[in-house]
Amino acid sequence: MKDKVDPPLMHMFNQLPGCWGCKDKDSVFVYANAEYGKIIGVDHHLDCIGRTDFDMPSPTVECADSFREQDNLVISTGNRVRVLDIHPYSDGSWRAHLFTKTPWKDEQNDVIGTIFSGVELKDTAILEVGHWICRAAGLSNKEQASFNLDIHNQPVSLNTRESEVLFLLLYGKKPQYIAKVLNVSVKTVENYVLRLREKFNANSKGELLDLALDLGFGSHIPESMLKRQLSVILKE
Repeated sequence: MKDKVDPPLMHMFNQLPGCWGCKDKDSVFVYANAEYGKIIGVDHHLDCIGRTDFDMPSPTVECADSFREQDNLVISTGNRVRVLDIHPYSDGSWRAHLFTKTPWKDEQNDVIGTIFSGVELKDTAILEVGHWICRAAGLSNKEQASFNLDIHNQPVSLNTRESEVLFLLLYGKKPQYIAKVLNVSVKTVENYVLRLREKFNANSKGELLDLALDLGFGSHIPESMLKRQLSVILKE
């Protein structure tokens, strides 16, 4: 098989922290390390080889179409993407990961697939999420807010749905996308945005995002979102 990973590279993958692996241009797994194999539910991580995301013994199969679209984007553009993934895994637990998908190139510099790596979002990893939310909101480095991890002291009180809408807005998602994820109408999402602007006393959606970031709302994932499957590309 042309696109196989040689043993020294496999050994390197197994020493790296987090979830690692690679797929060919058809999104077929060529390799996955032990940590990825464990969360996805295969008996041995090498059992991932030859499978696609549609074939895994994990509830993540519901997002297999999204995974393939992301792979195709990386392959067609030659650019890496950052993806926020929230899923239940084979052991029944919900986890949030920040994945990076990068073009996998051969010796001739031709793209032959994708390399993925992921870190579970817990402890200090959440700070990296804050950074990418700032980027998603279109802020420059000088304008980036500092992130307050004490979410219990936030001065603006939001209900569950308001928190979900704001969370997705901070990731740069449009009302049409938010409506699809939350299974509501676009008009309902727009009404929530207006309600959020009132609560934050913001004159525009852009000002709403700035204020929300300043108040620390970009530093956590709403608890309700940790029970909803999601795979969303973050803007860089």
